[in-house]
Amino acid sequence: MNRRAYPYRRPHPDAVTTDGWLLKQIDGEGVPLPPSVVDWDYQRDLDFECTVDVDLDKVRETAALPPEAELALTVVWSSSGSGLRLLAVDTPLQGGGTRSVHLAFTVLGRESGGVLSIETQLVLRKHLDNPDPTGPQRAGSILWQRVARIRLQGDASQFPMAVVDFKGTGYPENAPWYLDIGPNLEAATMGAVLLLVNSRTPLVLEAVRKAEKATHAEKLIHSALRQDVVRLMIEHAIGNEDLDDESRFEADTLGHTLLGVVRGHLPDMSLAALRNMRRSDPSLLAARVQSALGLFAKEA
Repeated sequence: MNRRAYPYRRPHPDAVTTDGWLLKQIDGEGVPLPPSVVDWDYQRDLDFECTVDVDLDKVRETAALPPEAELALTVVWSSSGSGLRLLAVDTPLQGGGTRSVHLAFTVLGRESGGVLSIETQLVLRKHLDNPDPTGPQRAGSILWQRVARIRLQGDASQFPMAVVDFKGTGYPENAPWYLDIGPNLEAATMGAVLLLVNSRTPLVLEAVRKAEKATHAEKLIHSALRQDVVRLMIEHAIGNEDLDDESRFEADTLGHTLLGVVRGHLPDMSLAALRNMRRSDPSLLAARVQSALGLFAKEA
């Protein structure tokens, strides 16, 4: 296992402790950070909080820092979906004794996506003429660090989601959702695909908004939604004659995404074979997608 070698002394591991980050749910209750948020969408902001205990005397003693050293707890988050990397928290720490610091921040849905990384660090806040040459001196020197990650986009939605009242919009009034897919295969997937959820179907809307705390019935809705989204994307790929198994597209384009969905769920079938199946037996194609997605299997 590779380990980073720091050119200065760092605090004893017991000098800084934390139970880890919590993700606040819709009801305000915090739950331990899950590996992923099922059916997350770009309209949902995420609230995080955690408590870090810092024994400032032990930090200074074991890291060879004088009493005047200025420290800080910082939190930096980054998103693979948006490409953003932002400082969320910068809390100065002075004096001695043990400090229990509550950290909290919000990530806006429109600024996130993909895998969200949270870096919690204890750093040297300002440059220091350290009398001990083995101790840290440069501003920003990392004394302690923990990194947590959470995936925000599961297999149900790799694109934005919006809540719309279907009445008077031209969509069937009582349909629970509608997947809008644009025609341009070279367009970015995030701008070419939009999942509309009907606000007039409260059971579905509530299920979509819930993640780890979904009831059994809501998990069934999640399963149906995932299956339908994948089926529609596969059918869209089959219906587009500009797509074939040799097509090549830039990453994150609609064409790349559609081919990825087909290959990921029906890897043993070519697009030509899928087109033949849709013409000869569309019910079999639908059943193949249900099987590939495990429709209701995990919820049984």
